[in-house]
Amino acid sequence: MILRDLVLLARPKGTLLLLAVPLTGYGFAHWDARLELTRPGAMALVLVAWMFLSAGSLWLNAALDGDEGAALFSVEGARRPKHLAAYGYAALACAVALAACAGKFPGGACAVCALMAVLYSHPAVMWKAHPVMGPLVNGAGYGLASFFAGHAVASPRMTAGSALAMSLLALFVCGMTFAAQAYQREDDARRGYRTLVVTAGPAACLRVAAWCARATLAGVAIGAALGVYPRLVLFGLPAFVLAEITMARWRRAPEGGSARFAASYATRMLAGGAVLVALATVAALR
Repeated sequence: MILRDLVLLARPKGTLLLLAVPLTGYGFAHWDARLELTRPGAMALVLVAWMFLSAGSLWLNAALDGDEGAALFSVEGARRPKHLAAYGYAALACAVALAACAGKFPGGACAVCALMAVLYSHPAVMWKAHPVMGPLVNGAGYGLASFFAGHAVASPRMTAGSALAMSLLALFVCGMTFAAQAYQREDDARRGYRTLVVTAGPAACLRVAAWCARATLAGVAIGAALGVYPRLVLFGLPAFVLAEITMARWRRAPEGGSARFAASYATRMLAGGAVLVALATVAALR
């Protein structure tokens, strides 16, 4: 069935993880400005919009690639329906309309993400195939704009601490994008892409990903030590040791490893992030 294939191509597990980003921005705005619960209905609209945004982006991506291969969080058995790109454009339009109902800032952020999704996957542009532009688009969309959309629902005013958190998140997403292509060298080369894994190899991708993650955690540690974030957050940094161990094993795997390494690494990094958020919440409640 077309609906089943569309759902599978939207990678539901990855979409659920993506929703954590606007939620993080929303929660951070509350902590930063000491707000009571603000506009939960508007935030719900943003989350639904981001579900459509993710689906539309992935459908355009699948239409460009011609197959799913072993993409991160992809589901086996998904077939590409006819007119898949048209479904993608329609989903992006729905996303922008829903986000606009939540406010001009979430709507604007969603519109920027939709435009980047088109530039990422349109055959005439194909930023996905570029060694730098692809990861930058992911960092800007899944990091900066998604965080900003959730934050703007609660407060349009962004402090230096909020901006730092948003930038660190974008840096991590960029690194994760490099990591997610490390095992796809043959697929990218066959499609004619010039991604970093094709031009420099899997080891380079994983090296960049590892240092992006470390720089992100260093930024969090410095921010907490300076009092920008609750100092209690420092006690959560050891939670990322499991992700570091996974990365070390991944870098020893031949040919860039597999999607299983990428999923395990992403999950453990997100678990570490959840620990930091929990500690920040405890500090705020105290």
